[in-house]
Amino acid sequence: MTLSEGYSRIITDESLRETAHHGSEEYPFQYYLEDIWLFDFHCIDWHWHPEVEFVLIEKGTADFLIGSERYVLGAGTGIFITSQVIHRFEAAESTVIPNIVFSPSLLAREESPIYRKFIQPVLDSPAECLIFSADDSGQKEIADTLVSVFALQESGDVCEIKTVELLLKLWYILYGQMEPAEEASGPR
Repeated sequence: MTLSEGYSRIITDESLRETAHHGSEEYPFQYYLEDIWLFDFHCIDWHWHPEVEFVLIEKGTADFLIGSERYVLGAGTGIFITSQVIHRFEAAESTVIPNIVFSPSLLAREESPIYRKFIQPVLDSPAECLIFSADDSGQKEIADTLVSVFALQESGDVCEIKTVELLLKLWYILYGQMEPAEEASGPR
């Protein structure tokens, strides 16, 4: 996959919800390889979506505005943004960010014990995001797994079951790194 060419922009509705569909209803997953510098005004403007997002900075430095917080991240660092959190990315130079956006329901049905025990607590966590770095031994596995997801998407021989396997691994590592909300005592 090559970088998007020309200027791009995020299309939102009046609530700033992104209107693009990420993947399909049957397979709600999408991989993007983007350069923030190529977007209008060198930013991926304010938006939110019901899906979660993982971003890894491959080249450059960017400001990531997540909710009311600002994080300046450089190459080798990444960020997980949970569902329904407003965010914006800004760059003062070419900043390449491979990223994935997917529905947590791709990993398990919402009625399942896996969803209730491992997915919902992360979504309900008070943390809107998690910053991770390949330089931090505790977080390196997140970055490495994300690189594996990207490589699979770029291989041209995309295998959905292998992607989901890597996403489950990624989520399990994320679960261990975040401070998830307590597991719900009963079905939702």
